[in-house]
Amino acid sequence: MDRDKIIEQLKDDELYYGEFGKQFLSNSDLKYLKSESSAKEFRSTKKFSDDQMKNLELGKYFHQLLLEPDKAKDFAMVDVKTRASKEYKQYKEDNNVDFVLRTSEAQEIKDLADWVMNPKSEYGSDIVRALLNNPIALKEQPAIAEIHGHMFKGKADLITLDVDGQYVIVDLKTTGSNPSDINIFRMRDFGYDSQCYLYKQLFGMDFKFIFFGKKKKINNDGDIYYDIEEITPSDQTLEGGKMAVMSALANYDKFFGEGATHDVRKSYTRRVI
Repeated sequence: MDRDKIIEQLKDDELYYGEFGKQFLSNSDLKYLKSESSAKEFRSTKKFSDDQMKNLELGKYFHQLLLEPDKAKDFAMVDVKTRASKEYKQYKEDNNVDFVLRTSEAQEIKDLADWVMNPKSEYGSDIVRALLNNPIALKEQPAIAEIHGHMFKGKADLITLDVDGQYVIVDLKTTGSNPSDINIFRMRDFGYDSQCYLYKQLFGMDFKFIFFGKKKKINNDGDIYYDIEEITPSDQTLEGGKMAVMSALANYDKFFGEGATHDVRKSYTRRVI
């Protein structure tokens, strides 16, 4: 299958995240290849806590509200007060799911998205709207490329024109803390540095994050607003991301490559430190 047909297939989330997409590595894979011990979790079935699932689902819902609003209309949620309720458990059973957002949780993230897209909102939301509403903007755009001898995939939230008229990839993220708390250490911990590096390689253009604080705030005039921070990776961050990718690929080759030298199933190892 040629490259254009593969990319067209990867626009489908089921194919992107399913078996078809697993022929490529992704930045999400690399977090499990940071060390020999975590390599055991590479593409294994994951068990997330309710808090982890809640943050994942809120992030997914926020992305759909801003990038794919037609999908957001059908986003799964259930109107209950607690996850311990009979109605919540019944919903999970009836729909064969392990987790679903409560309506009140979903509404909080929808309030944020509605504020961002409201033409009357300021505090930087106007900049975000200009990026999203640019006529040439591409949303949820996949790409593939060979990087350091391995085939990678990635899906850009948004490809648009920045204020200087240059093409740029924009990745949208929400955070429960203040976006101004994001620093180079958190960039490394969450794999954002490797994402910056990989996406620049995949798409061949500059990359930036826009972080949205999930906490609703009110100014002295009684106006509601949310914190927004745009973060462009420095050369240091990109170099750190490159090193993280190369280190992860070394572990991948060690355990999963054609000439694998180690068995990931082993639980007893020896080291000298």
